[in-house]
Amino acid sequence: MGDYSFQFLIEELAVAAQHQVPFVVVLLNNSYLGLIRQAEKAYNMDYEVQLSFRNINCPEIGDYGVDHVKATEALGCLALRVFEPDRLAGAFQQARELAAARRVPVVVEVITERVTDIAMGPEIDQIAEFEEVVDLAEEDEPAGARR
Repeated sequence: MGDYSFQFLIEELAVAAQHQVPFVVVLLNNSYLGLIRQAEKAYNMDYEVQLSFRNINCPEIGDYGVDHVKATEALGCLALRVFEPDRLAGAFQQARELAAARRVPVVVEVITERVTDIAMGPEIDQIAEFEEVVDLAEEDEPAGARR
């Protein structure tokens, strides 16, 4: 989920911790209200949709604002923060292990680039892409195998 979606419903983590419900949440943090910014594009707007500020208590995240790790821990859960894509697999594995062992939700916060357009739509077959889609499976096929 995105960072603001997470902030909107963060208190539910406390309920899950209270009832010892283990699961992993992947939090994509760009400190931006991406869906609102995208909706404003049609009106040539990009106004007050970012959530960034310099958090003096968490200098390692720069201008990304809310320290989701501390907020998650304050609600009785665990959290990991990832800055580099090559560390994602290890973080997901560690989160699964922690959730199972400690019987609480574990948040994996992924710090992403600031402005990103998100594929969205009302139904799975009506998704609008805002950037070129790269089909990695086709790129990995030998040249003669393509149809």
